Amino acid sequence: MPSSTLGDPITRHIADSGESLQAYPNIRAAAQMLGVSASTLSRRADRTAERRGERDRVLPPAEVLRLASVFRRRSVNDIAQALLDHARATAPDEVTRVEEDIEGFFEAHTVAEQREELRRLARRMLPPSMCEQIDFLLDQEGGELPDIIQGYAPLPEA
Repeated sequence: MPSSTLGDPITRHIADSGESLQAYPNIRAAAQMLGVSASTLSRRADRTAERRGERDRVLPPAEVLRLASVFRRRSVNDIAQALLDHARATAPDEVTRVEEDIEGFFEAHTVAEQREELRRLARRMLPPSMCEQIDFLLDQEGGELPDIIQGYAPLPEA
């Protein structure tokens, strides 16, 4: 094994866990889903990959979805569908686990969770008076939304 991969902090090996990585896309397949080059993904310092064999590195579905929100080349929903399609094509027995990973990603990225993260960051980085303003604004209820909007509705003539 090359010495450059021995200390690679962004790659982990799951040889003893018994977990199959067959349904996970490798870096090239994930890059194609995301609409970026494979070298762009392989050079990212914040990417999390898992080893599948000697040389192959695969990305968990949650990591591919996270990268989709970073690159913004394609809809995160489209990427989720591409991950499911990949799992169905490569490891039909693992589709349920990939679905669970995708659902877990979406559950962890709700608006409420993002608001709480904003509050935590504000408390850590801003003076208390600004934190109070942010808390006040985040606690405000949104404006009234229309009951339904369908197509073009002409304004009444005056």
